[in-house]
Amino acid sequence: MAKQPADHAAPPPATAAAATATAEAKAPEAAAGSKRWTSKLKIGGIIAAVMIAECLVVYLVLPRSAATPAASADSEQAADEADHKEAAGHAKADASTSAKGHGKKGEEKSTGSIKSASTSEEIDLGEFSVTSYQPASNTTLFISFHLFGTFLHKHSDDLQHRIDDNKHRIRDNIIVIIRSAEITDLTDAGLGLIKRRILETTNKTLGKPLLQAVVFSDFSLVEQ
Repeated sequence: MAKQPADHAAPPPATAAAATATAEAKAPEAAAGSKRWTSKLKIGGIIAAVMIAECLVVYLVLPRSAATPAASADSEQAADEADHKEAAGHAKADASTSAKGHGKKGEEKSTGSIKSASTSEEIDLGEFSVTSYQPASNTTLFISFHLFGTFLHKHSDDLQHRIDDNKHRIRDNIIVIIRSAEITDLTDAGLGLIKRRILETTNKTLGKPLLQAVVFSDFSLVEQ
């Protein structure tokens, strides 16, 4: 029986060496290609990172820049409102102070009117020089004085009118009282009795008790 040649015979040694050389030649090319892709990926990553960083900066900066005018506007508006409130407060305070001041002035005027109405004033009843003969001692008295009357301010107009209408009667009555007075009454330090008689007689002449008291000034008594 004849032997058939084997289909898969081992390659000759030269062919195996050539295949090995070809594989070794392709290996550096594959490594170089892999390195090129790795470099491209790195560059792309760097570019992407830079772009992302720029986007973040733009996102963070622009909103703040846009918000700044709005914040400034809000601050100005708040400042204006504060100024308006402060001005309104000052206006109210001034109005209140003004009202208090007017009220106080009104009270002072009212109080002044009450005080002036109840204040005692003086009116000049004239200067007198009276000669009085004293039969008991056979002497003559020379008496001189200035007489005033006190009254309330609220009676000023009425008193002045009544004195003008009765000034001669008032003066004559005072002279009569001094001439008829006893020497002991004229030498009294307070002239109490003579004052009471002049006050009573003068108010009767006036028709109304407008005088409160009478006051002697520069009283002088000389006996001869």
